Amino acid sequence: METSIYLAKLLGPIYFIIGLGVLINPAYFRSVAKEIAASPALLYLTAVFALVAGGLVVILNNVWSGWPIVITILGWLAILKGAVRVLAPARSTEMINRFVANPNFETATGLVALALGAYLIGMGFWLGPHS
Repeated sequence: METSIYLAKLLGPIYFIIGLGVLINPAYFRSVAKEIAASPALLYLTAVFALVAGGLVVILNNVWSGWPIVITILGWLAILKGAVRVLAPARSTEMINRFVANPNFETATGLVALALGAYLIGMGFWLGPHS
């Protein structure tokens, strides 16, 4: 449980800030996503980062019960994202381009990241230590 609390304290603010950034600066977020899709090197670099970060989360917190399951799922999703970007880069580029073409996806992504961040902040800093 202690590891889950540390990871919630780390990941919560990251997700919250990213979600807020996506909602406040959608044009900037779109341009970043377009750059990643247009650059094989950036796509690969983000894939490796996702694989490493997701792998670390899963190794440290492969918990399938209670609130820490959210952290575990985020870790596995990061691994999946990295794997898809490495194994199917053309498909990944296509998915990113479809994503940036639809502002609703952008808003949804920002809101989901914001909510996940708030939840993990709450669990890590206020509720988690007492559970």
